[in-house]
Amino acid sequence: MRPSRNELLFVALGAALGAVVAYGVKAGFVASDGALPPFAIVLLGLGFVELLVGYATGRSPGTLVGMPARFLAFVVGVCVVLLGGKFA
Repeated sequence: MRPSRNELLFVALGAALGAVVAYGVKAGFVASDGALPPFAIVLLGLGFVELLVGYATGRSPGTLVGMPARFLAFVVGVCVVLLGGKFA
């Protein structure tokens, strides 16, 4: 099954959000061992964006992207956060 354009954009958004969170960790804005860890920020950010896009398009947020795309976006975002901590 081929991913739709919305799903590919959501995965790319996960990577971009991971890069922003990794920058925040490196800059000291996000504590890597704080009460809200970086992977939770990625997860909350993806959920918040899906809610906003669903509201803007007038569709239910659960119908915009499939669960495999959500999982892949989260994994890619967390991997970018982890790699950002290693190489940045």
